[in-house]
Amino acid sequence: EGTRTRRRSRAEDEEENDESTVTRRRRRRRNSKGGEEEEQPRRSRKQQYIDEITDVEGSTRLEAKKQRRRDNRRERSRQNQLLEQDFLARRENVDRLMVVRERGRHTQISVIEDNVLVEHYVSDIQEVATVGNIYLGRVQNVLPSMEAAFVDIGQARNGVLYAGEVTRLEGQPRRIELAFKSGDPVLVQVTKDPIGHKGARLTSQVTLAGRFLVLVPSGGMTGVSRKLSDRERNRLKSIVSKIAPKDMGVIIRTAAEGASEEAIAKDLEGLTNQWAEIQRKREEFLHGKRPKLLQGEPDVAIRVVRDIFNDDFNKMIVEGDGVYHRIEEYLDHMAPDLHNKLERWDPEEHGGKDVFDRWQIDSQLRKGMERQVYLPSGGSIVIDRTEAMTTIDVNTGR
Repeated sequence: EGTRTRRRSRAEDEEENDESTVTRRRRRRRNSKGGEEEEQPRRSRKQQYIDEITDVEGSTRLEAKKQRRRDNRRERSRQNQLLEQDFLARRENVDRLMVVRERGRHTQISVIEDNVLVEHYVSDIQEVATVGNIYLGRVQNVLPSMEAAFVDIGQARNGVLYAGEVTRLEGQPRRIELAFKSGDPVLVQVTKDPIGHKGARLTSQVTLAGRFLVLVPSGGMTGVSRKLSDRERNRLKSIVSKIAPKDMGVIIRTAAEGASEEAIAKDLEGLTNQWAEIQRKREEFLHGKRPKLLQGEPDVAIRVVRDIFNDDFNKMIVEGDGVYHRIEEYLDHMAPDLHNKLERWDPEEHGGKDVFDRWQIDSQLRKGMERQVYLPSGGSIVIDRTEAMTTIDVNTGR
């Protein structure tokens, strides 16, 4: 009987515990319905860091830097991709013009976009630029330790031809002594002007630049500018593949956008004629002892017009009789469709005002050519040029 009584009491206790548990649950539900807050689930540490102000362990500067990076990544992910139609529409809406001024031996060319100077080119006859010139040079000495050969091209200092720029070493070990010895004639093109005590940088892979194409006589592949759309790239590739020489390479420039097949064929014909003339001169002066200039690049005004000036420009304004006639002759011969964009600036018709004063180009140049340039964002850049390199220090200004 005593055992049965204890068992009954245990069962009664368990029933009472169950009833109290149910009562607590009901009371909790009534409290939540009555407006009292329920117990919140425990949040993760990352959620607490995002929602609440918490103590930062370690460097606060590094934590702030990480937070800025996270914010920047979120902003970049939200930015929509720029469609090709939007890009073309924005490019057409820009008021773009080219301004040319000639004073004595000095020629300056500026590109203006919405009254802001974005590009500037200068030519000076006292400092003759040789980039792009093609020479029949003579090897003076070969230095295997430098993997380079020094070539006499008729300047004060010999040019430098590195082994990586020699076409005849393709498929062979890049050893300069396998290609040249002292006294050998070599056809080279200047890729970099002399700086300080260093001579001009040379290459034996000659390229001839036209308005729409670049001819590579030593290559056999066709390349297209990446700035063009896929549809335009395919169209230009199909045109060039039909007319390009099989033993020569052709690079299609950005300026070829929208060009007709006749215009591209005419440009290619002119480049092949130039190469035939260079080959003829090379055979003529091959056995001479002195270096010879086979083809020189035109002056900076013609080069800039050839490489940059296209349908995107509204007009070109030129001050100076000599440079105006040279540009007019070039456009008549190479780009007659752009001749109507050419205008002449006479200071007497504008009250003696210079063409650069009209767009405040000189003041913009003075600001841009200073050693320290202040940016609209509040930062600045410091530019120092040395013989080895040009260093640019960027200050955020935070």
